[in-house]
Amino acid sequence: MDFIIFIVALSVLVLVHEWGHFMAARKTGVKVEEFGLGLPPRIWGKKIGETIYSLNWLPIGGFCKLYGEDGDGKGTNAFNHKKPWQKMLIVLGGVIMNLVLAVVIFSVVYTVVGVPVETDRVSIVGISPGSPAEKAGLKENDVILKVNEVVVKKADGLTTEIGKNKGKNIKLIINNEELKIYNKEIDVDVRENPPEGEGAIGVAISNTEMKKMPWYRIDKGIVAGFKEAYYWGKIIFGGVTKMISGLLVGNVPKDVSGPIGMYEATSAINKNQGILAVIHFFGIVSVNLAVVNVLPFPALDGGRIIFVLYEMITKKRANQKLEATINNVGMLLLLGLILLITGSDIWRIFSR
Repeated sequence: MDFIIFIVALSVLVLVHEWGHFMAARKTGVKVEEFGLGLPPRIWGKKIGETIYSLNWLPIGGFCKLYGEDGDGKGTNAFNHKKPWQKMLIVLGGVIMNLVLAVVIFSVVYTVVGVPVETDRVSIVGISPGSPAEKAGLKENDVILKVNEVVVKKADGLTTEIGKNKGKNIKLIINNEELKIYNKEIDVDVRENPPEGEGAIGVAISNTEMKKMPWYRIDKGIVAGFKEAYYWGKIIFGGVTKMISGLLVGNVPKDVSGPIGMYEATSAINKNQGILAVIHFFGIVSVNLAVVNVLPFPALDGGRIIFVLYEMITKKRANQKLEATINNVGMLLLLGLILLITGSDIWRIFSR
């Protein structure tokens, strides 16, 4: 079941991306030769109007084949004969649709589960196995009121107070409304050198809570959806920039996953958090797809944008054979990178 969810979700993301190219091409009068579900070889195809709609054997994603995109088209319905601004609209169509899809996904999820609202309560949202917090009996959804009689209302305030007591024992005052626990005292040891990513006592904390809104306030969910898309866009762009900078100086990224890693993440999220969390995860993946595709690398949308910008600035079309050659080389490099990452995922799985 997890595999089916993964394939369907990934296919939807890629199809939405290609649908963006398709709609922009239709609006600007470019002939779409084929719009395919899955990747070739073809199982079935039917021509409607001037476009072949096909079903293909490889069940991941899809494609949109434009007449003249390789530079050999003739006539006003060829991509290579369109004005630069029209080409730019077509190239950016996929990126825009992935961002729109991400906003829609985040908006729906927030409308269903509630909108994140900042509060004056610091709640525990995760506990590391074997940590001092677990040993002391702290639980998820505990609200930490005080640290050694110091009132805490924000996550950074709690972190500061705990940081003052490294290597010592502290007294926490907690509430847990679900368990009907109020003003309970718990002693916790504070580690001086905790494992990376765990924190001194081993808890994940937050002072935001999900607040359910009436059905007629769907606008709140939409606003939260835009904020979430912007947030992940910044995070992903920063991560990609850091990865590229590392590659330029010879550092191979360690935390990059391909399709196998994504499938593992989908399976784990579905098992531990449910289908809504999986949908939210693919909203993040949709933002990731948009950010990666806009990178100025051959064969990606960003690579095509470079040639369109050249045409806008010089008023001349780039050499079509050179552009096709660069894009083909870029595609080979991308396929090689995907194989390398997939191999790394497989090695990681078998070396556990």
